[in-house]
Amino acid sequence: MAAAGLFLLTLFLASFFSGLLPDYAAPPDFWFLYVAALTPRLKPSWALVAAFGVGLFADLAGGGYLGLLAVGLVMAAYALLGLSTWLHPEEPLGRAVILAGAYLAKWLGVFLVIYVLGLFLVGPLDFLGTILSEALLTALLAPPYLYLAGLLLGDADHAG
Repeated sequence: MAAAGLFLLTLFLASFFSGLLPDYAAPPDFWFLYVAALTPRLKPSWALVAAFGVGLFADLAGGGYLGLLAVGLVMAAYALLGLSTWLHPEEPLGRAVILAGAYLAKWLGVFLVIYVLGLFLVGPLDFLGTILSEALLTALLAPPYLYLAGLLLGDADHAG
C-alpha cells in the first residue's frame, strides 16, 4: 500500500516538474528515483519486472516511444542490484556511487533502444544537455525523495 502511495506521489511530482520547468530544461527523473527506492525492497526478479512496469507506465503517460524508459529503468534496476552487492549501500558514498552507476545504466538502456530502433536523427551528443540538466535536478531532489521513500516503505533489504 505504501508503494502505491509513493507511486501516486511520484506521478504528481513528475507531472508537476515537467509542467513547471521551461522547455530547455529536462525535469528530474522521478521514475528513476521511484525504481531506486523500490528495487532494494523487492526480490531481484520482481524488482526487474516492477522497473519494466513503471517504465512502461511512464512511457505511456509521457507520450514518448513505448519501451524507451522501460528498458532504461530495467537496466537501472539491474545496475542497482549488481552494484549493491559490490558496494555498501548503507554508507552515503556507497549509496551515491550506486545511484550514479544506475543512472548511467538507465541512459545506456535508453541509447540501446534508440540505436536498435534507428532513432538517431541527430547525434548522441545532442542529448548531452538533456542528460546533464536531468542529472543535476535528479541529484538535487534525490536525497529528500529517497528519505521520504524510506519513511514510507521502511528499511531496505539490500540483499540483492
